[in-house]
Amino acid sequence: MNRLALFGEPGARRVSPFLFLLVVVCFFLAFAGVSCNTDATKSGLQALAGAEGVSNSDSAAIDTCLDSLKGVNVVSYSGWALVLGKDPTITSLPPACDTGTAVTANDAKQVNIGPQLLGILGLVAVGLALLCAIAGAFGLARGRSRAFAAVIFGTGSIALLILDQLHVHDVLIAKIAASAGSSVPGFNVTSYFDVNPGIGLVIAVILLAVAVLYNIAAMVVGDTPPVAATAPAPDGGTAPPVLAPPPPPPPP
Repeated sequence: MNRLALFGEPGARRVSPFLFLLVVVCFFLAFAGVSCNTDATKSGLQALAGAEGVSNSDSAAIDTCLDSLKGVNVVSYSGWALVLGKDPTITSLPPACDTGTAVTANDAKQVNIGPQLLGILGLVAVGLALLCAIAGAFGLARGRSRAFAAVIFGTGSIALLILDQLHVHDVLIAKIAASAGSSVPGFNVTSYFDVNPGIGLVIAVILLAVAVLYNIAAMVVGDTPPVAATAPAPDGGTAPPVLAPPPPPPPP
């Protein structure tokens, strides 16, 4: 088997559709999330507790709640939520922070940021890359033209998804800044929240990068022909022994 064919056009033509299809599936996962900056929140609440005379037991309960929220996205936006403008998912608070208030659909609607243009364009670029890959798998597009199209659309998808993440970060920070409590003098509510990339976005970017590098390798290697098998020499068997001619008869 010619191993160069795995990194050339034949291998990329077979693998690329699966990579781009997995990227589309990643849109069902979280692309962005909002978590509590527990360290900044603790510092702010400790200063407030000292000024307001909060008891030690209440302060300890607040610290326990914040510790349970560390690294937890309380609001998560899937890729489809950013593309279609659907409501995000709000995570139920851990028992240490449970106030007995249930999360309602109205709560999710209030943190809806609507459809994001860059996310839509990123999904369109992924779709075009998938169409080119499927066309290559069925032999409708072959050679360096197919690999070049996959590289262009794949690279464009990466750029658009990263730009969308940066834009979503700014949109969410602005929404947090406009929320209740932001008008209190000296109280910067945005410093108590972090906007994080979701696991779906991270996996999608990795898959796109693999697809782009794979197709770049296919452009370099090209459509490598399979190695011709060397036919074995025919087995002629054992050569018969050569007999010496009989000696001439003696002279008379």
